[in-house]
This record gives sequence, structure tokens and C-alpha cells, in this order.
Amino acid sequence: MKVELSTVQKLNLTELMGEPHKLDPVSVILENFEPGKGKIIIECYGQSWSAYWGGMGAKDIATFFCRCDEHYIAGKLSSIRGGIDDYEALASKAQSEVCQMRRDQEINQQEARELFDAAGRLSNAESAHDLDDKAMIEIFGPEWWYAIPEKPNPDYQYLCRIIRAVQAGIKKVGLNKVTEEPLNE
Repeated sequence: MKVELSTVQKLNLTELMGEPHKLDPVSVILENFEPGKGKIIIECYGQSWSAYWGGMGAKDIATFFCRCDEHYIAGKLSSIRGGIDDYEALASKAQSEVCQMRRDQEINQQEARELFDAAGRLSNAESAHDLDDKAMIEIFGPEWWYAIPEKPNPDYQYLCRIIRAVQAGIKKVGLNKVTEEPLNE
């Protein structure tokens, strides 16, 4: 068995009550394995995220983390999507489309009423599986899933706020060696 002792840096970010953070305490563990290779572990309110980078150039993990865009980092830390399906907006969009189809005389009054009512029920959907395939095809066509609008995902926004707080904390204690513009990795 090979056992190695490594040096890590741990940050505890507290009193994150002011804008834009408003977060519970955040703990951060930074570990550099060698130049250009390192990992970060972030924990906040019982949730944790971690990522390893094996190709950061000559940068250490703190410098690399601070130079990256929070969206790039969020994608490395988690599989949380930036947007989620907005079924209320879909219902409104579908009802508008049905009205336009009726004005264009593509459908008769009876068909319009049935589709309009079906479109109104779309706002109750919790996933795309709950949608009425037949109505969606009639309103939006065979590739109707492209018509589903998205709204910002609160879980993703929360993670991005944490990332920005960690970047600010790293900069405040001076762990980042370079103060250049962020990279869009």
C-alpha cells in the first residue's frame, strides 16, 4: 500500500449575507497535485461539488478557478442544466399558436376549441412525458419538443452564486496568482 501526504488549502467562507451571494457558509478545499493538475471540493448547506483538472497549463487550482467563467466551472462541478422546461410559457405559446391557426383558417372552430383547451392543460405538466403528443404535433409539428421554452434553473443559479463567492474568497485571501481577465474555457 502506498500512502502519500499532500498539502491542501481550506477556506471557510462565512457571513455571505450581502448581495450578490446571500449564502450559508461555504467550505472549499483546494489541492494541487503538481503544476497544472489539481482539484477543488466545495460544500454548502450539506451539498458538495468537486472537480479535477489535469491540464491547467502551469497554473495552480486557485488561479485557474478564478480565471474561469462560472458557467464553465458549473458544467465541470455538476450536471445541472442552466435552464429547465417552462410549461406555463409553453401553454401560453401553444394557445397563441392555436389562435393564429384559427385566424389563418387552418382549423375550424371545433378543432380550435379542442386544441386551445388542450394547450391550456400544458401548464400542469411536470415533464415532457406529461404532454399530449397528439395536440403538440397538431400545434407545433412532428418535432414539437423544440417548441418547449426554458426558464432559468434555480439550482443552477444557486451553484453559480456559490462559485462566484468562492472566486471572491480565493481572491480576498490572495491565493490566485494572476489577476487577468477570466478565461472562457
